[in-house]
Amino acid sequence: MNTKHSDHTNLKSWQRSAIRNTMANYRRAQEDYYVQGKPLVELENGHRAFSLLTPPLGSPVARRRVRLIMQNMLESGSSAQANRALPPGARTPHVATIAVTYNCQCRCLHCSAATYQEKTAQSRSWLTFAELKNAVEQTVDLGTTCVIFTGGEPLLFEKIYDLIAAVDKSRSVCTIFTNGEFLREHAIEKLSQAGVFGVFVSFDHADAALHDHNRQRPGLARKATRGLALCQQAGILTGISTYATKEKIRNGELDEMMELARELNVLEVFLFDVIPTGRLSHHHECLLDDGEAEQLREFRARYTQQPEYPRIIHQTMFSSIAYPCVAEGCPAGMVQLHLRANGDVCPCDFTPYSFGNIRRQPLKQIWDAMTASSLYEQPSPRCRLSRPEFWVKLEELSAVQ
Repeated sequence: MNTKHSDHTNLKSWQRSAIRNTMANYRRAQEDYYVQGKPLVELENGHRAFSLLTPPLGSPVARRRVRLIMQNMLESGSSAQANRALPPGARTPHVATIAVTYNCQCRCLHCSAATYQEKTAQSRSWLTFAELKNAVEQTVDLGTTCVIFTGGEPLLFEKIYDLIAAVDKSRSVCTIFTNGEFLREHAIEKLSQAGVFGVFVSFDHADAALHDHNRQRPGLARKATRGLALCQQAGILTGISTYATKEKIRNGELDEMMELARELNVLEVFLFDVIPTGRLSHHHECLLDDGEAEQLREFRARYTQQPEYPRIIHQTMFSSIAYPCVAEGCPAGMVQLHLRANGDVCPCDFTPYSFGNIRRQPLKQIWDAMTASSLYEQPSPRCRLSRPEFWVKLEELSAVQ
């Protein structure tokens, strides 16, 4: 008897409905992002890329993501369709950010990793290449279809190219975030040979002098700009990442950033909200309020309708792109996890709380504990860390850890 065929034909009505609705919503979510007159990049293998963070259309990795989504929906039960939430045990970390090192030549005034940088250096507790490689394998086995290497500065990690090559490209794409200083010809050739999918370069300000000052690194903007051009010549997808603050929303600087992105001919702009971590710890006055968050959504919508500008992906879009049954919102613990350079596993890069260390526990066990936490049980329409009350809950959790 063909068990697979029997299982398919014996699906309950809600399961068949869930599959139909999810596929329709998934296509709609994808179209909402990559259509609107924005360009698609035709890759050598015939697949079409529209984002540095989502597998190319028609690729084996994209098909894997859809299969995992279907599996999660069937495991979650009919309630997921009703309350637009995915219960613990029925989630996949489609996006995993991995800090391969905290070494960095910059001293950014807003650096979110500064605290971990100091602690890891003092304890000399950074993961070895073998440990990082094993972590990557566990991450992809868990279902990740987009592995992102961050830092610190990932290009300062001696074996970064070997680590990129270790990502199974039939199951996941691999993207890096860099400050761009070391994007020189020989490095870009190695990135291409290792199979990197995309490169995001961070820009804090459209004005080069302001950017260099914020990073405490003279000449950085010029080197980063040249590095982006070299990546494009090598056929590597490019984007810029930046962060939104109250001031940038108010003074129009985000518009200047979009002009820069258009001039640099990047495919995508990744937009983060400013979060009071690292060197901004205890500066909770920087958090965007609901009105400013709405202004940010309007900003995104305005540029989405202008085909001459790159796409914008906001951190809250991970959830809705991966799981259309879940409204746009905080991806942490829903579709994303973060691995610190010392092995601690957190819901996202900015969350100052670890649910376990990969040296002591399998990643799946840590992910299950994270998704089962009351803090991540239900979806959040905005970044959880943008809510002052969430910080109180984190402090309470940390006190008993």
